[in-house]
Amino acid sequence: MSNNQRLKELSKIAKKNKSVSVKELVEYFKVSDMTIRRDLKKLEENGLFTRFHGGIKYTGEDPLETREKYKIEEKKYIARYCTSIIKPQDTIILDAGTTTYQIALEMANSLMSKVTVITNSLKIAQVLQDVQEVNLIMCGGELRQASSALVGSISHKFFETIFANKAFVSTGGITENGFSTLNFSEGDIKRSIIQASESNFIVADSTKFGYQSLNTFSPLDSVTSIITSANISTEFKSTLDDKGVRLKVVNEKSESS
Repeated sequence: MSNNQRLKELSKIAKKNKSVSVKELVEYFKVSDMTIRRDLKKLEENGLFTRFHGGIKYTGEDPLETREKYKIEEKKYIARYCTSIIKPQDTIILDAGTTTYQIALEMANSLMSKVTVITNSLKIAQVLQDVQEVNLIMCGGELRQASSALVGSISHKFFETIFANKAFVSTGGITENGFSTLNFSEGDIKRSIIQASESNFIVADSTKFGYQSLNTFSPLDSVTSIITSANISTEFKSTLDDKGVRLKVVNEKSESS
């Protein structure tokens, strides 16, 4: 395998797995540690990858259509649970995200009593626009096409003026530092949404735990609960307990722990 072929294959692996270690790459390509480290240095130069001690992580943004299909079953489990805790006459916020999009789809296909849904997502608005039991409110703002999200100062000011019972917020990563996302404009809106609601639920599939994205938009103790389909480490559960953050793990049968 030539150097260019190896770099292309390495790029595919890192994108698929979000992060990969030097050790794993050495074993996969059957080359030296030094060769892999040189490859990682070259890969980092394209701006979509960041090296860390012992490996490299993908920091670019996949197309929305790709992200919507990733971990789709996990997102559906989360969406079913979230829909089950939405009560009649609730005012809820759904931010722009692939898991919150699944919540909107689940709501559209469920028997619901009247609820008000506030969103900054064009895709979520399109799903709910014809649902009779949903009073739909959209914020204004600048459209970020990569995520179908409305962002910017107009969106930020809008969320400063409202109050909701519940907010369901997506995230790009969860670590002890808090919740993070790739885009600063979307991070600002997520922060405003959390401040605008009584109860806040971070919705996250299993890939988000232990991953630090570019912009930390909120600390762990800023939310009521994290809803996920992932089994996380005992150490991280202890961290959440210390900060008073509840973890809800849901699976295919809607069991939780």
